[in-house]
Amino acid sequence: MNWPSVIILTLIIAAVVAVVVANIRNKKKGKSSCSCGGACGACPMGDSCHKK
Repeated sequence: MNWPSVIILTLIIAAVVAVVVANIRNKKKGKSSCSCGGACGACPMGDSCHKK
């Protein structure tokens, strides 16, 4: 591998790790990743996003 490829691969891996860490932190804070836009009745994942 040449240096530009290594640098680009490192940046991509860092971005993926940052997204995963942000999702884990949000999950621990109780924030949901639900994106139903407030119409949870029509959302098939409504029960998993907003537990009763």
